[in-house]
Amino acid sequence: MSLPELALRRPVTTVAATVALVLLGAVSLGRLPVSLLPDVTLPVLTIRTNFPGAAAPEVSRFIAEPIEEAIAASPGLVELRSVSRNGQATTTARFSWGTDMAATVLNVRERLDNARARLPERAERPTLLTSDPGERPIAILAITGSGDLRSLARTAQEVHARRLEQLDGVASVAVVGAPADEIRIALDPDRLRALGLTPGDVAKAVTDANVGAPGGTVRRGQFRFSVRALTEFTTPAEIGNTPVGPAGSGIRLADVGTVSLGAADPKTVVRLAGAAALGLVVYKDAGANTVAVTRHLYDAIATLRTEFPDARLTVVAAQAGFVTDALSNLSQEIIAGGVLSILVILLLMGSVRSSLAVALIVPLSVLISLVLLQALHVTINVLSLGGLALGVGLLVDNAIVVAEATGRLTEVGTPPFEAARVAAEEVTGPLVAGTLTTLLVFGPIVFVRGLAAALFRDLSLSVVATLGVSLVLALTLMPVLIVGRGAEGPPPRWYAALLSRLAPAGRRLAEAYEHGMMWSLARPRAVFSLSLAGLLITIGMAWQLPREILPQVDEGVVVATLKLPEGTALEETVRQVSRFEDAAGRLGATNVYGRVGAATDEEILAGVDPGSPATAQLIVSVPPGRSAAEFADALRQALPDLAEGALALDLAGQSEFGSLIGREGRVVRVEVTAPRPADAERWADTARAALSTIPTLADVRDAYSGTQPVVEIDLDRDQIARRRLTVARVADALAGALGGVAASELRETDRRTPITVRLAGNANENLAAALASVVGGVPVGQLVTARETRAPIEVVRVNQRPVTVVEAVAERGGTARAARDVRRALTARTPAAGVTWFVGGADVERQRTASELTLVAVLSVALMFLVLAGEFASFTTPLLVMTTVPLAGAGGIALLWLTGQSLNAVSLIGLIVMIGLADNEAVIKLDAIQRFRARGHSIEEAILLGGRQRLRAIAMTSLTTIVGVLPLAFGIGGGGQLYQPLAAGVIGGSISATLVTFFLLPTAYAVVERWKERKA
Repeated sequence: MSLPELALRRPVTTVAATVALVLLGAVSLGRLPVSLLPDVTLPVLTIRTNFPGAAAPEVSRFIAEPIEEAIAASPGLVELRSVSRNGQATTTARFSWGTDMAATVLNVRERLDNARARLPERAERPTLLTSDPGERPIAILAITGSGDLRSLARTAQEVHARRLEQLDGVASVAVVGAPADEIRIALDPDRLRALGLTPGDVAKAVTDANVGAPGGTVRRGQFRFSVRALTEFTTPAEIGNTPVGPAGSGIRLADVGTVSLGAADPKTVVRLAGAAALGLVVYKDAGANTVAVTRHLYDAIATLRTEFPDARLTVVAAQAGFVTDALSNLSQEIIAGGVLSILVILLLMGSVRSSLAVALIVPLSVLISLVLLQALHVTINVLSLGGLALGVGLLVDNAIVVAEATGRLTEVGTPPFEAARVAAEEVTGPLVAGTLTTLLVFGPIVFVRGLAAALFRDLSLSVVATLGVSLVLALTLMPVLIVGRGAEGPPPRWYAALLSRLAPAGRRLAEAYEHGMMWSLARPRAVFSLSLAGLLITIGMAWQLPREILPQVDEGVVVATLKLPEGTALEETVRQVSRFEDAAGRLGATNVYGRVGAATDEEILAGVDPGSPATAQLIVSVPPGRSAAEFADALRQALPDLAEGALALDLAGQSEFGSLIGREGRVVRVEVTAPRPADAERWADTARAALSTIPTLADVRDAYSGTQPVVEIDLDRDQIARRRLTVARVADALAGALGGVAASELRETDRRTPITVRLAGNANENLAAALASVVGGVPVGQLVTARETRAPIEVVRVNQRPVTVVEAVAERGGTARAARDVRRALTARTPAAGVTWFVGGADVERQRTASELTLVAVLSVALMFLVLAGEFASFTTPLLVMTTVPLAGAGGIALLWLTGQSLNAVSLIGLIVMIGLADNEAVIKLDAIQRFRARGHSIEEAILLGGRQRLRAIAMTSLTTIVGVLPLAFGIGGGGQLYQPLAAGVIGGSISATLVTFFLLPTAYAVVERWKERKA
C-alpha cells in the first residue's frame, strides 16, 4: 500500500497527526530564541599582554615575538597578527573554519603557560580572549544632567549600572567617561628646589605617614582586646600636616604645596549632542534573547527616569530596534508572499477546494518545520526567516503538482477518491526526485566551512526542513483535503465568472506555447544558437557584476572612528570631535554620541580598540529620508581635512552585522614588508597616494600609527655615581616632575581615593622645570642629557614579519574590483629593492567563500545527477538535464545586473535555488514525456502531449515562486537589503528556468532521441 493510499484510507489519522505536529510547532514558535544573526563563533583568538613602562619596539621584541613563536605551530592556524603599543601587545590568531575552538583554546593556553618563563618579569600574564559577534553591546545609553559630572557619575555607577546588571540576560554594564576622584598634591617647584626636595621625596613622606599597621593586643584579666593604631589619613586636610624634608626641620607639606580633592586628569570623555555626558554600554549574556533583554531594559530605563528625573537617560543605539524591524519586516514579507501565491493559485487552479488545500500546505509546513528547527538548535533570525520566505515560493510546488494531476483525472470522470490516489501515486516518483534535487542544493552547504556557510546554515536548514515537510504533506494530507467529505459543489458565481474571463487568455497562452514548441522542434539549431548567445551575454554581465562576501545593509546608523596623529592631546581631539558634531548637526543629525580617549575594560574584552587620547568613536543616527551612504559622503565633504586619513566611517552600525559585514567586510589592506622600516614607510606612502586616486575606495589611511616625536633622556652614570646618587632616584625625580607620582590612597568606608603628587600648574609637563629639579643637591639637568627624536608608536607583525599597513574601504563596486584596482595601481609602480607588498582584507575571505560555494555546486551537481539517474534508469537523460538546466541561472544574472546588485553569497544561493527549481520542473516534464513515449507516441507527439499535460503545473509553480519572493525584491525596512540579491536571483532565474523547461530542454531531448533512433 502506497503512502497516498494509506493516508486516503485513514483520513482522520492523517489529519490528527498533522494537527498534533502543528501544535508542537506552535509551542516551538514561542520558545525559539530570537536574534539578529545565527550563533557564529569566529575562529579567532586574541591575546593581550601588558608590559608596563615598555616602549613599542621593546614590547614587540620581548612580548610579541616570544608569544608568536609559542603559538605558531598551533593546529589550524591560518594567520598570526600582532600589534605592539607602548606597554601592551595584542596578538590575533586566525584559524581555519571548522577548527574545534574549544580544544584550540586549551592548546593555546597551554602553549602560553609554557612560554611564560620567556617573558620579562615585569610583564603581566597574557589574557586569552575569544571572538564572538554576539558579544557586541546590545544598547548604548547616555546620561546627562545639569549638576556636577562627578556626582552624576557616582549615581550612574552605584544605581543605574547595578540596576541594569540585575536584569535577566544582561551580562555587564560599563560606565564610560566617569571622572575619577583624586587627591592632588600640587607642589611649588621653586620651594622644592630651595629645600632640595623632589616630588618623589614628598610622595615617600606621604606614603610613610599613611600606612596601615596592626596595633597588637592588650590583656585585662581573662580578656584580650585588640588595639587599633590610627595611622592612616581620614581626611584630605590631614595630609597637609605631613612632615617633609630632613628630620627636625619642621617643614610640613602645606609649606611647599596645596592639597585638594578633585577630578583626575580624564582618560576618557563622553559627549552627547555637544555636551558632557556619561555612557552606559550594556552587554548581554551569550545566547540570551536580544529582543526580550532589550524590552526589560526599556522597562528599567522608564523606572530610572521616574526615580531620578535630574539624570536624563537617552538611548543612543539599541540593537533590538534593528532586530525587531528586520524580523517584523521579513515576517510581513513572508505573509505578503504567501497571500500573493494563494491568489495566483486561485486564478490558475480553477477549484476553490484544491486552491485552499494548496494554500493550507504553506502555514502547516512552516509550523511543523519549526519542530525540526528547534531540535537542530536553529534560532529565529533574519537568515532562518529568509529560508522560510524562500520556502514560501517553493512549498506549494509539490502540492500544485498533486492538485493539478488530480483535477485532470477528475475532469475525465474519475471518482474523487480514485483520482486523488492515482494522481498522487503517479507523481510520487518525480516529486521525490525533484524535491531531492532541490534539497541536495542546500544539503552540502551545511558541511562547507567559511563565514558564508556558518551564516547560511540556518537558511539551508530552514529550506531543507520546510521542503521536506511539504513533500510529505503533499503526498498525504493534500489528497485527503482534495477528496474532503464529499463532492465539491459548484464554485461561487464571482469565481466562476472570473475563471470564464480568464479561460480564453489561458487557451491563447497554451496555443502560443504549442506553436513555440513546434517551432523549436523544427529549428533546433536556432534554439541552440539563441541559447548560446544568451549564455555569452550572461557571462559578460556576470563578469561586470561587483563581487563581495555579503551585501551592504543600511541600519540607519553611521559609526565614525577618528584617529588623529599619535600624541595629540585629549583636548585637541575633543575639539575635532566638536567639529564633527557641528557638521553632523548641520546635516540634520541629532544626539550625536562620542567617546574620546581610552576604552573601558569591558569594551576591550569585547574586541574594541583600546584607544588613546588621539582617538574617538562617534555614533550618529542617520536623519530620516537619507541613506547611510549618502550621509557618510556628505560628512566627508563637510570635513575634507579629516576625511583625508583621520576619519573612517562604518555604515553597518552597532549590531552584530557590524563585525561581519561592516567596515571589516569591505576593507582592502596593503601590507608592505622591507628589510628596513624606513623603506617600508616610504613605499607605504606611495601606496597611500596610489589608493587615494582610485574612485572605488574611500577612507584611505594608515591602519596603524607610525612614529611620533619623543624626548629621550640619557643618564650620565659616572656623574650620578660621583654624586653618590642612584639611577632609580634620578629617574623617580624625573617621573615626579613630569606627570606626577602616586603616594598611596585615602581609604574611606566604601571608597579608595588615590593620592597623586605633582608640580603645580603647567610646570607638571614642562621639561625645563623637570631638569631644574634638585636631587641630592644637584639639578637633574646636570645628570642627564635630553634630545628629541622619533620613535614608533605601534609595531605591526603579520605571520612573524614586520609590516606597514595601508587600508581603505571598498565604497562601491565590490571588494573584488577594489582589490583588482589596487593591484593594478601598485603594479604600475616599481618598489625599492627588497620591498614586497601584498593586497589582503575582505576579498581574501570572499575568494575563500567563492571556492567553498564552488565546491557546493560541484557536489550538488554530482548528487543531483545520481538521483536523476536512479529516477530515469538512464545516464543519458540526466546528462541532458544537467547540461541544459544550469542555463536557468541566466535570468538571475541578468536581473542582478539590471538592478545594480552584486554577486555575493546571498545572490549565489538564489541562483543555486533556481537551478534546483528548474531541475525539479525538468524532472516532472520529462517524466510525463516518457510516459507518453511508453504508450507508443512519437517523439514530437510525446513532447507536445507531455508539455500540454504539465503546462499549467509548471506555470503555476514558476508564478508562485516569483510572487512568493516578490516582496523581498523591494528591500523595504531594516535588513531588507540583505535579501534583495536573493530575490533578484530567484525572480530572474524563475523566468529563464521556465523558458529552459518549456523550449530548450524538450528540443535537446528531441535531438538526442532522434539520434538514438537513427543509431538504432
